[in-house]
Amino acid sequence: MRMNNQAFGRAARVARAARVAAALAAIALSWAPLSCAGVQRDVLYEAPAGAELRELEGLELALVRLRAKPEQAAFIETRAAVESRLGSATSDPAYRARLLALAAEASLQAGRRTEAAQRLAEATAAYPGDELAAVVSSRLARTNQRRLEELEAALLVADGSFRIRAELGAALADLGRHREAVAAFDAALPYLHEDYRLLYGERRERSFALRDADERQASSSAAHLTRERLSALGMAVLAQNETSALDTITGGSDWDPSLLFNRLKALGWYLDPAAAASTPVSRKDAAVFLWNLMAKNRRELLTRYSLRYAARGVGPVPDLPFGSAYFDAALGVVEENVMSLPDGRNFRPDDPVAGLDFYAWLRAAAAWR
Repeated sequence: MRMNNQAFGRAARVARAARVAAALAAIALSWAPLSCAGVQRDVLYEAPAGAELRELEGLELALVRLRAKPEQAAFIETRAAVESRLGSATSDPAYRARLLALAAEASLQAGRRTEAAQRLAEATAAYPGDELAAVVSSRLARTNQRRLEELEAALLVADGSFRIRAELGAALADLGRHREAVAAFDAALPYLHEDYRLLYGERRERSFALRDADERQASSSAAHLTRERLSALGMAVLAQNETSALDTITGGSDWDPSLLFNRLKALGWYLDPAAAASTPVSRKDAAVFLWNLMAKNRRELLTRYSLRYAARGVGPVPDLPFGSAYFDAALGVVEENVMSLPDGRNFRPDDPVAGLDFYAWLRAAAAWR
């Protein structure tokens, strides 16, 4: 005999509630001792409605920003605001659970892991379905694998998913599973406040850059795929790891980075033939490297623009002096849409280059013709 819709709904809610209580209670028990009282098992944990939780959004986003960019004075102020709210009585269990999750996050950022675990246990006791509590709990895990397992379990039972999926992306990235990390980030970040993109955005870009690399290459490339300024050696490492453009030089073998760096200097791929491996690169350095990669030693390309503008003695971009060592390279990478003019007029040859920016140009250069 078939169940009617009302009976089926009741059965589904009871079954899901049992899974919620069991999974989240297990997570809380792994961090702090709980009382013997069992978690109620006849409640369906759905996202709470009303303005109460929205009142806490500012505190949540402040802690997200502080996690991305720690700042002591702002942290002290935010933590004090969380603690002051904890002193006020409330009958809303979802509100109190979220507030305790924020307190646990603040404790974790302060390096107080035991205190954070205690706050999470209180949050779970108040309301086991809080999404933010699941995220903070995962960050207390002692291994990345355990962290991943907790997040995957929380996805099945928490009252929301986007925060969990974003943190899942970070866990997958830390495990070197970059393709899966990108998928997790992209399933979450478009739906979260922009402060979450501040927290996770660079990690998403790095995983995107490493999604096709093997484990050894990923480890080698990762040191250079950042928003920090790229080194001269970094250009060679990324070109070897992330493209096949150097195969005519290396024969398809993986060369020692220092050996490759010195070989490329000898071939004229660097503006300064005496540059040290740690020398930070500028846009003009990147242009010379990339134009050599694209030209494949064809003389007609390496001197294309010097010949084109010889009669005029001046080029079309104001801050690219005719006759300079980077004149042809800079015009070449701009004309072929590998690099751009940042303000639509000037190349800005001396501006610094971040590793992630160079990676985007490198991919475009390697795909050219």
